[in-house]
Amino acid sequence: MSQDYFSTDIIDLQDKDLVIDLVVTQDNLKIFYVSKPIERSNKSCVHCGSIQIKINSYYNRSIRFLDVGSFKSKIIYKQRRFICADCKRTFNETSSLVEKGSTISNQSKISLLDKAKIKISFSDLADQMNISVTTAIKEFNDHIANYRSDLTEVICIDEFRASTIAGEFALIIGDPITGKILDILPSRKQDYIYHYFQTTSINDRKKVKYIVTDLFESYRTICKNLFWGSIHIADRYHWIKLTTEAFNKTRIRIMNNYLTLGKEQHKGSFNKYTKYANVLKKYYKLFLANRYSKEAWFFDQKQIASYIQKEMSFQEIIEYCLNFDSDLEAAYIFLQDLYKLAKYSSYNDARKNILDWCDRVEQAKIKLPEFKKTALTYKSWINEITNSFIIHPLTKTRLTNGFIEGKNNFCKVIKRIGFGFKDFDTFRAKILYTNDKDRAYKN
Repeated sequence: MSQDYFSTDIIDLQDKDLVIDLVVTQDNLKIFYVSKPIERSNKSCVHCGSIQIKINSYYNRSIRFLDVGSFKSKIIYKQRRFICADCKRTFNETSSLVEKGSTISNQSKISLLDKAKIKISFSDLADQMNISVTTAIKEFNDHIANYRSDLTEVICIDEFRASTIAGEFALIIGDPITGKILDILPSRKQDYIYHYFQTTSINDRKKVKYIVTDLFESYRTICKNLFWGSIHIADRYHWIKLTTEAFNKTRIRIMNNYLTLGKEQHKGSFNKYTKYANVLKKYYKLFLANRYSKEAWFFDQKQIASYIQKEMSFQEIIEYCLNFDSDLEAAYIFLQDLYKLAKYSSYNDARKNILDWCDRVEQAKIKLPEFKKTALTYKSWINEITNSFIIHPLTKTRLTNGFIEGKNNFCKVIKRIGFGFKDFDTFRAKILYTNDKDRAYKN
């Protein structure tokens, strides 16, 4: 077997002109001494192109290389330094094995970037590559293109807790159609977001037809002022959540009232009022269940009801609680009515149905301050909420922020695996690169 065949095929050196002169094994480390035959080295000066060059000196470069089997490996490269007779300047022998001034082989850098595509901390990555954490982060930042992506036809905007220098929350912008994160911003403050989109070209902003956000006033202001031709959609989950929270607050208020009443009238004893309050606390999830979802069969399940001490279906437990208090019954009806209109309304009748629901809440004889506050919010956001019933022509479904909520969790996982990030740009680059594995290298 020839020396050339051994050097290029066994450890697969990127520079096929190199040959292995010696292999030394020290504990768990293999050291490869390599050099380049003179006939395969530089034939002219890299500065002036003159062929009047000669060897000036030799230099042994220590270069970290990929693992070989179960061994860590290192290359000692006997590199020539030439001097030009014409321009009198010196230069190193060229090789694709390693970059100038680097102690890590190019193949190791490519391997590092490939491994960085998965959810892995820089500490683990550095340990696998047998380099320091600082070096791993530096090489990652030097070679990953940390650019902003162009805006697309549909964008989702949401925030997640990141505790950056610019604020407690970072902002994420994504495309639900392609499933890619377009960009991560260190702040969700209106001024920062406004400036960010202002630096985007008008033509790029004109491409955006739909923007899906939650009910955060800053998002609405930005959509009105910078995305004139787009349709702003209030995320379905978030505006329905306002009503579920209103019901929960009503339930807790009623529950506390009965607890107080039971303790005042029957001190130290378990009575019907405290029993009712305990049932409301125990089965709070039953009241939030959607009767118009696919899981409607769930209401027919039976069990021994706590505090009531008999077998009852979930439906019977709900009826027991509703019959006990008229305020809770009215709140429950409003909640289920909203579930119904959210599921069955079309874009053409959604606005009327929501406004009718708001009018019924405001005109109700029973005082439900929690629901009346929600009704005011719905009226304020009626255009954006109505837009959430639009069917997108490509997906044939309503547009929601469900995609970006999943990406929020993805970002939190990256942060948790990395045990936090001191530098936001590195955090941003890691998220974008791990999410979009086709992201280009800088060089």
